[in-house]
Amino acid sequence: MKNKDMNKKIFLLIVVIFILSCSSLFPQNAESTPLPSAPTNAQQPEESSSLTESGELVGFTEVRLHPSDGNLEELLAVEADKAIAAGLLPVIEFDADWCPPCLAIRKYLEEKDELMLKAYDGTYIIKLDVDEWGWNNGKVENFAFDGIPVYFKLDEQGKQTGEMIDGGAWNEDIPVNIAPVMDAFFHGG
Repeated sequence: MKNKDMNKKIFLLIVVIFILSCSSLFPQNAESTPLPSAPTNAQQPEESSSLTESGELVGFTEVRLHPSDGNLEELLAVEADKAIAAGLLPVIEFDADWCPPCLAIRKYLEEKDELMLKAYDGTYIIKLDVDEWGWNNGKVENFAFDGIPVYFKLDEQGKQTGEMIDGGAWNEDIPVNIAPVMDAFFHGG
């Protein structure tokens, strides 16, 4: 008899779990369920802002461009114009999904590391994947560089200012090494 009672309890537990999982997968109230959003367009910037422990609001904007979006020179002009209009510094970043420093930077920004957020504050980062854009003999379009990640400051027209920095500017890929170098590059300090 004990075995039958135990089997009933297990069966009931399984039924309850099944019902709960179904209700979370298929909610009854359609108004409270967000509809899937349309695919993001590369031209739509992703803004990131956060409060530091001291309560200071810091933020930056990122946008990823793809070759299918159009002519790079024209795209950079448009994005630089957006950056300037928003009061942000336009910077182009070349990266790749196989690049350890690129992945580390992405991770620390996503984790909202305070040092990294402060370093990136006030920037408009225009990201380009070197594999998509055809990094050939150390060049992508009129940008020449030996390694990634690499950052180029842009002027109001989306042209290079001559200021650049790459991942060789710091040692280990941790915020205490990366953030001061990037802060000095972005903010001239």
